Amino acid sequence: MIANPHLVALGVMCFVTMIAMLIEARSLLSQINVKRQHQPRAFQGQAVPVRVMVSCKGIRAPELLLIEDYFPPASNGRFLKLVAYPLGSDRVVEMNYYGACDHRRGLYTIGPLRLQACDSLGIFARETLVDEFTDLLVYPQAVDLNESELLGEGTLAHVGLEMTRRAGHSEEFLGVREYRTGDPTRLVHWKLSARHNRLIVKEFQEEMTTLVSFFIDLGKLSLVGVGDQTSVEYSIKSCASLAKHAVERGHSVQLFAIAEDVQHIPAGAGTAHLLALLDRLAILRAHGDSAFAIRAMDLAHTLPRGSTAILLLGATTAELDALSRVIATLMDRHVLPIIVLIDDRGFIKVYREQEESHVRALPLEEIAKSLTLMGARVHIIRRHKIMEQALLQGLERESAA
Repeated sequence: MIANPHLVALGVMCFVTMIAMLIEARSLLSQINVKRQHQPRAFQGQAVPVRVMVSCKGIRAPELLLIEDYFPPASNGRFLKLVAYPLGSDRVVEMNYYGACDHRRGLYTIGPLRLQACDSLGIFARETLVDEFTDLLVYPQAVDLNESELLGEGTLAHVGLEMTRRAGHSEEFLGVREYRTGDPTRLVHWKLSARHNRLIVKEFQEEMTTLVSFFIDLGKLSLVGVGDQTSVEYSIKSCASLAKHAVERGHSVQLFAIAEDVQHIPAGAGTAHLLALLDRLAILRAHGDSAFAIRAMDLAHTLPRGSTAILLLGATTAELDALSRVIATLMDRHVLPIIVLIDDRGFIKVYREQEESHVRALPLEEIAKSLTLMGARVHIIRRHKIMEQALLQGLERESAA
């Protein structure tokens, strides 16, 4: 029996067509160029505009091109676009989307891109991943503290890096004046007092600064909780909010992140310096044994007179005896001590030692009262399902303990 030559010819033609379409499908995506553009920094909760540009440098244009981009900072981090028309060599296709940074702070790598295309007959599909990677640094979300008077004392607003001379207790003699209640007897000028029959004290010149120094406890045991709801995230966001507030009021700021080692952002002022500080806050992690109070004690001796020190730590990890020495040292140097306590009892414990320290710790109100009696101004941050609400309530209102 002899086959129908027309059917044989049709079969051969279909087979050749299938082979041609398969070869075409395999080569379609190799001729595609991809580029992504977006801003390098963003805050938590911010929607970042992203622009993806796709072009083809080949002769054959892919059909039904599907573009998929991966945006890790977003909970729904996959964005798609279907290009229904052929992507010719003279055409650039853009996919524009807004990626919401609703995950935690940190450095994210955006990408890769997934491309899928069909041959001109729609028989075969080809898929490939394009190694187009870009970085996005997500800052901790800072709340606005415009109504807060937390930095109203101990610093000189709107002066920034300038130093202001005041009457103090340095070695440079300034003059004399009459005795006022509270003046130390070592400053009494006894000869002049005897001559004028009243107490006269000596005044010396002192430099007062607007510097605000932040100390964050980032030891391993300071991390209580999981995900975005951790004591460290509360400390980081509190620091970001206070630093933003300080810079807006003209203060200079510096940061000491105390973990297994101490990371230091030197003093500076202005928007550029605030961005440098936020760069560091975005990537800080808790690790190792911080020995927070001991290291804070060593650093306290380096702070200029008249500045402000803000210590951020968990309530149950606060060592009152050691902190009392830190506070005393700061006050001896005329440095205003402010302590931001994170109420960490309500978080999930990560280590067994945390359970033990939480059992031993005094009630939160007693801790705050003790620190207040030592001379510190105390602010308490309590856990809240909306963290920003907790920060506003805690940072704008001093503890009444």
